[in-house]
Amino acid sequence: MIRSLIIAVVILTSINGFAQSRTSSPYSFFGLGQQTFKGTIENRSMGSMRTYVDSVHINLRNPAAYGNLRVTTYTLGAVHSKTWASTEEQSDSYDATTIEYVSIGIPLGKKAGFGFGLVPFQSVGYEIGSVNNNLYSRFTGEGSITRAYFGFGYKLTSELSVGGEFRYNFGEETNSSSVATNSVQFGTNEVNETDFSGASFNLGLHYQKMINDRLELQASAVYSPGSDLNAKNERTLSTFILSPSLDENIVSTRDTEFGEQDLKLPSELTFGVTIGQPLKWNLGAEYSIQGSSAISSRSFAPEGTTFDDAASYRIGGFYIPNYNSITKYWDRVVYRGGMRYEELGLEVSGDGVNSSSINEFGISFGLGLPIGRRTGFSNANVGLELGQRGTQDAGLIRETFFNFSVGLSLNDTWFIKRKYN
Repeated sequence: MIRSLIIAVVILTSINGFAQSRTSSPYSFFGLGQQTFKGTIENRSMGSMRTYVDSVHINLRNPAAYGNLRVTTYTLGAVHSKTWASTEEQSDSYDATTIEYVSIGIPLGKKAGFGFGLVPFQSVGYEIGSVNNNLYSRFTGEGSITRAYFGFGYKLTSELSVGGEFRYNFGEETNSSSVATNSVQFGTNEVNETDFSGASFNLGLHYQKMINDRLELQASAVYSPGSDLNAKNERTLSTFILSPSLDENIVSTRDTEFGEQDLKLPSELTFGVTIGQPLKWNLGAEYSIQGSSAISSRSFAPEGTTFDDAASYRIGGFYIPNYNSITKYWDRVVYRGGMRYEELGLEVSGDGVNSSSINEFGISFGLGLPIGRRTGFSNANVGLELGQRGTQDAGLIRETFFNFSVGLSLNDTWFIKRKYN
């Protein structure tokens, strides 16, 4: 018990790992940034599918899953991303390594369970701009919003579970804009430093039933209502002289009071269904729709940008050759795969005339590697994803990305009365 509590404290005190920016994408310039969290490594390796539920893994996307949890589970994950960005004329590359989540799930008897932890919400990390004979422009941003949560799930019947999750969103972002022209003596720089905080909720249903002697059906519905996110903003305005080496030499600076504003976080609704043979294979599909995310705390949000409803389509599954094999380790490994397509709800003009919708596609694979005792349920999970975001049309940027993820799912037993001392 003491060992378990120590592990719990160590996991939750790793909050500093969430303060870093989790992306370098120029598309994180828009709105509050880029939503990088795709679920646990197990989820990410199956096209970010979130419908499948078992009794030994935490499902961070549906709180109803806690009702099925039978062992105390600690889970954490990290992701390394490599991205190649290109326009019709230029190309660049960048990478980032981040802690993706830390979480604990604890069963309460045979019908209920709860969990708590930290997951990323939004992230900003960009540096974009242009230089020509008449105009210099430079836009930079960094920061992130983290979500602390507490979730609870309960089995109403042997087939139907319900759950709810309270979320507290918090974080900081810094965004800077610099513009200088030949016709004006001084350039102008604006820096916005914003502290975010606010509560939100997530509600889930999960249904599972054996439809014959071998096949099991699972279905889920998850709804996140729209909510407010409070933004406390400090704005600094400066003038500068641009040097031949493109250094910004500050001439004067003044702080302005921008006050507070409540930003609207969009609602999201997800439906999913899977079918499979327990402890052998599973295959499923999901659909999500998210409301418009036209939110920003900056005065230099670009013109020619349109926000619309976002939608996601996901398919994925897993296969286990022989989960109970005694002699062959690789027969007990979980082999995962999937793909996703996301309409990000963002339409951008790169040339000031034409505009194009920004979409994202990814195909993923992964392994669940058993660790510890053969009769235990702990495992290490690794995943690979190759995908593409954006387009080169209308003067925009196309990103090709490769994500390598690794995580641990460690199991223990709490609150079990010993029969013998």
